[in-house]
Amino acid sequence: MTREELARETARRTGLTMKEVQIVLVTFLDVIRETLCRGDSVFLRGFGCFSTRMGRERRVRDPRDDGVMVIPSRHRAVFRPYPALRDAVQNSLAPRTRVAFFCIGYSHAHSISVVGDFNDWHEGDSPMQKLPDGSWFTELTMSSGQTIHYSFSVDGLRKPDPGYNSDAGGVSVRQV
Repeated sequence: MTREELARETARRTGLTMKEVQIVLVTFLDVIRETLCRGDSVFLRGFGCFSTRMGRERRVRDPRDDGVMVIPSRHRAVFRPYPALRDAVQNSLAPRTRVAFFCIGYSHAHSISVVGDFNDWHEGDSPMQKLPDGSWFTELTMSSGQTIHYSFSVDGLRKPDPGYNSDAGGVSVRQV
């Protein structure tokens, strides 16, 4: 996305004119540049941190005479994303996989759902279906390669998944 595309999208979402958005965007970037040039950092809560870091001196091959030349250390601008941004990018771009959850031994329960760090532990977000044999089943789509922490909510009471390891608090841990 270019600066102009960013300004156009921001104008569309906010109702401001392109000229107003471009003024704000240029000023915003100028403030970040000036702050970094003073050696300070810019912290954007929930997004990330712009800061400077001293690079290291490097020895590289000199293309003119096949000798070695030294590139001196220098200050570099760096961006470090915070977990919320890093996780959002990972969750949206990572390969997805279907994960099956089975809950056995609660045929008398009225409702069971899967709660975990993937749905902020909200009980109504991932309900399970009762099968004719009395077991419960659901299938969720998740980012591949992550470790999830979850429990079953059986009529409002949290129960660990007996098929996977769980910690002292009854939270099951599973690699997706």
